[in-house]
Amino acid sequence: MENDVQQYYQCILDNLTGGLISVDLEGTVVYTNPMAGKILHLPAEASLRDLHYESAFEDFPALRNVIREALGTGKCVRRAEISVMHANTPLIIGYSTMPVKSHDGKQLGVTVIFQDISFVGKK
Repeated sequence: MENDVQQYYQCILDNLTGGLISVDLEGTVVYTNPMAGKILHLPAEASLRDLHYESAFEDFPALRNVIREALGTGKCVRRAEISVMHANTPLIIGYSTMPVKSHDGKQLGVTVIFQDISFVGKK
């Protein structure tokens, strides 16, 4: 039963329509969902897990800064935007951050949830 519940939760994360990146307090990438790779145009075979976020997202300095700030302050960002480059084309990314805490309140890391909003509201 426990495995079924874990698999269900994993499917929820894997099927989010937005990108999700989670790193531990040391800055190690713990999880990225498939949509994060699609939004950032990473190769399908790219595995970022267990890499430090600085090297995992070396081509995305604004995203690295978001993660660095979230780790440094532990504060939630409830809707902000950054610009990232892909093939010399800027993408506008809307994001939020949140701390990841254990059930007893211990800080475990941070998560960034984001979407490509480059074309939102454009005609």
